[in-house]
Amino acid sequence: MVNFVFIPEQTPAAKLVVPFIEDARTDYAPYYSSKKTIAEVQGEIAAELGKLGGFVNMYLPGYFGDKPKRYGYEIRFSFKGAPGLIRVAGLPMRSETPTKKNQVAVQALCNVRDWLKMLVTQQVFMPGSEPLMQYLLVDGRDGQKTLAEYLLETGRLPLLAAPKADEAVEAEVVE
Repeated sequence: MVNFVFIPEQTPAAKLVVPFIEDARTDYAPYYSSKKTIAEVQGEIAAELGKLGGFVNMYLPGYFGDKPKRYGYEIRFSFKGAPGLIRVAGLPMRSETPTKKNQVAVQALCNVRDWLKMLVTQQVFMPGSEPLMQYLLVDGRDGQKTLAEYLLETGRLPLLAAPKADEAVEAEVVE
């Protein structure tokens, strides 16, 4: 009898290289030269999120890290009454100017719009899927951890909250 067990070779994981906005090219960092405004792209994001049953509550600008600083957004939304969060970090800048900062913001938001378009397509070809689930917050409206982040960090689904002390739980035991 032949031992027919597959053993994969150990190959190092590819290291992600994040380019500076000054080095961006279409093949790996699209929209670096978009002429859209931030408001235009935010409207397009809201439209795509709406196709998925979501509603944008807020675009919260800010930055991630400090060396190099990456400007971006937390996009807070609601989906079937549940709070959700999509984070996007724009490309870093070698030298920061207001024009480049705007360029980075538009580019980041254009990519989110495309991700959402892809999720709409996913629903078309995968009926019954809920592609926004991964972005829902596991710890409520004030939370910061999405379902996907929680699963990656813990390797398990979050536990459902127990009923509050003043909520009655009824059950019938049948033998």
